[in-house]
Amino acid sequence: MWSLWYAVLVLAIAIVTCPPEADAVCAAETLATGSEAGLVIHLSPSCTPAEREAHAVRGEAIMDAVAKGRPVDLLGVIVRGDLIFDHLAVQATSRSQVPASEIANQADRAGDNGQRIVRAALSLRDSVVSGAVRHRSADSTLRFEKPVNFYGSHFREGVDLSRSVFQEPVELSAATFDKETYFVQGQFAQQMDCRDTKFGPSTRFHRSVFRGPVNCTGALFDGMAEFLEVKFEQPVVFERARFGLGTGFSGSRFKSRVSFGEAIFSRETFFAFAAFENEAVFAGAQFLGSADFSNAEFRHQDDLTKARFDQAPLLAQTKRLESARPAGLFQTWNGQYALTLGFLIVAALLVAYAVRLK
Repeated sequence: MWSLWYAVLVLAIAIVTCPPEADAVCAAETLATGSEAGLVIHLSPSCTPAEREAHAVRGEAIMDAVAKGRPVDLLGVIVRGDLIFDHLAVQATSRSQVPASEIANQADRAGDNGQRIVRAALSLRDSVVSGAVRHRSADSTLRFEKPVNFYGSHFREGVDLSRSVFQEPVELSAATFDKETYFVQGQFAQQMDCRDTKFGPSTRFHRSVFRGPVNCTGALFDGMAEFLEVKFEQPVVFERARFGLGTGFSGSRFKSRVSFGEAIFSRETFFAFAAFENEAVFAGAQFLGSADFSNAEFRHQDDLTKARFDQAPLLAQTKRLESARPAGLFQTWNGQYALTLGFLIVAALLVAYAVRLK
């Protein structure tokens, strides 16, 4: 009996003297400084907002490391200030230095006077970036030679990395962009992931080229989503993605399989002049507004009949393969309308018959 009371007393003392909060220490892992050292700060999940503020990193410090060719690896931190890549030095380049795969894409870039280069990896994971991230130069290219990882980070201001070349994978999954997100004329040599990413009022990838696979499963495009004249050379996944406002894929080319399975398009959607050179999956997708597939080309059998259209889609001059097994009457849009009209007529006749019986 005494041994039981003794054990209870020891346990009570342990709880009082060593509360759970004592283990929740904010651990800050940093790399030793040096001439070649990168900017590395990892904060543990147990850090409080006040502790994160105490370890906040200035945008100028990040850009200084980038300018010196050093890696940036931040986890769970707060970034104060803007990240302006236009301040990097411009390096002149000759056409012989440009990979053959990019020459065609640069042919229409008048006034391309050089490029700014980010030589080391850039990683901002599970962090909060309070300032803008920007590259707006109209006469130079921004080249990332190593991976870019923004996984789980929250960008409170606009992100504009237009005219950027990403030579390694780009990770945007689980990130949140409160304002505009622009990758206009971007070039993605490897995979780009934006799984469960939340994009803000305007997202633009106009005339970008994706040479690696794209995976945006479960992404939310809360505002306008512009993928006009984009080239997708590898498989593309937008399954269960949600498009809140107008969505444009007009003029884009999908060279490999693309899946919009169970995606939701809440407003106007445009696939005019789009080219689907491989399998195109729309099964379970919902088009709640107008859907324009005019002049689009499907080189493989499409499954548009498996999608839900609140309005009949526009298919003027759309090139589609004839089904090997023709769809039944009630599997087509005209057939569904005819079936609905038939039910209404039968219902009206039954009502008229009931009135006559009275």
